[in-house]
Amino acid sequence: MAIPIRLAAMMVLLVTVTAHPHRRHCHMSRYRSLSPSDIRAVRLLHNEHEKSPFSDGIKCQKKMFRHKPSVCDLKASDKQILTLERVTLAVDVLTNMTESSLSEFVSQPLEFFRSLEDDLKHCVSVQCVQDAVLLSLIQLLIEDVMCWANKE
Repeated sequence: MAIPIRLAAMMVLLVTVTAHPHRRHCHMSRYRSLSPSDIRAVRLLHNEHEKSPFSDGIKCQKKMFRHKPSVCDLKASDKQILTLERVTLAVDVLTNMTESSLSEFVSQPLEFFRSLEDDLKHCVSVQCVQDAVLLSLIQLLIEDVMCWANKE
């Protein structure tokens, strides 16, 4: 049985956060204004992906994120965990794209998101991530997985 994406991302997140238990310096202020070159690189990758004849991304994204809550509406600790989870998933996807037709556009965004992921790991305590994962397992299983499976 395949592991659902959310559970896999949370498991990866848990493992990656526990890799640095001794570091707790959170330096996120550098992300208040992003460099134009990083923004251009991510936009270029996004645009090239949309041009791809094999891309069904817009349709998939609209289905996947139809009722996406705003990260800004969450508590600070929840924002950090959710952002780290999403960045970790982005790093995994970009890493797997290094052999794709878009590989020439992946390197700079991958470098940026790896740096962001490393910085975020310093901001979230292991206990906080464990609590978030364990407390969301029932919701993941009953609401997310069963809802998805019943719509198939």
